Amino acid sequence: MTMTIAVTGPTGAGKSRLCARLAERGATVVEADRLGHEVLREAAVRAAVVAAFGADILGPDGEIDRGRLGPRVFASPERRRELDRLVHPRLARACTEAVARARGGRSPLVILEAAVYFLLPGPPPVDRTVAVRAPAEVRQARLEATGLPPERAAARVAAQAHLEPTWSRADRIIDNTGDEADLIRVADQLWRELVAPESQGRVDP
Repeated sequence: MTMTIAVTGPTGAGKSRLCARLAERGATVVEADRLGHEVLREAAVRAAVVAAFGADILGPDGEIDRGRLGPRVFASPERRRELDRLVHPRLARACTEAVARARGGRSPLVILEAAVYFLLPGPPPVDRTVAVRAPAEVRQARLEATGLPPERAAARVAAQAHLEPTWSRADRIIDNTGDEADLIRVADQLWRELVAPESQGRVDP
């Protein structure tokens, strides 16, 4: 039987690394962010977003440039909610469809990785929700360590501040203030709990 979970949490907290480790163990990961890019390229969604935020959010290729859209959206909560209203219903359907397809494969664990999971209408049904969290200063430092300038790192952290209350709704909250080795150990334990509960108490070879 395939177990399905949603992994959520802010940028820099470690949710992608957690998902990557679970994928190494055999999980299939559905990335909501990638699906979000695809949704913005759909003609109906693209037209609605351009009508709401202006044609100058389009890049040279005629597609929505998220680098141009972002500052306009996060200028006010009202503008952010407007974008959510236009995009989230279609994104929720896309996530639900992708998860359903993944469940048809042989993986024992399907993961929907989505920072905005609890904001999606529905949201897409899963067996369990997991949030990976870390303090804002830790997340910013991690983003800077990837080469992101401090001001851009701070902006990314601040842009998700409105999501903080949603992550506390997860069935399980992982505090990822340690190093990568700590997170890998947590991921391996999560795998055993969800996929191989009979292995509890055994040491992996």
